[in-house]
Amino acid sequence: MLGGPVGGDQGAVYVRLGDGAIATKRKDARKEVTVGLSKPQVRWLREATALSGSGIDEEQILRALVDLGMELELDWAVLASGKSLRQAMRESVMVRRRAAG
Repeated sequence: MLGGPVGGDQGAVYVRLGDGAIATKRKDARKEVTVGLSKPQVRWLREATALSGSGIDEEQILRALVDLGMELELDWAVLASGKSLRQAMRESVMVRRRAAG
């Protein structure tokens, strides 16, 4: 899970996540953490929760995002700052955007 190629690895390929990639369920959650979020992050989280079905809450969204982070092949040992972490994450992820028009 931890370790792996440095962001921008020329030998890396992008693949779809398998069915088991985002799998943590509420019943599996045993620990609680507290994290500070920026105003835009809080706004996005509240909007995502409000737009989702009644069975989805903020905790479920955050668990899914942590599961997603666990799928990234980052070389955690070389990351020395928030800036290098953000850069490595940007280099590790491709996102699907809605088509324009």
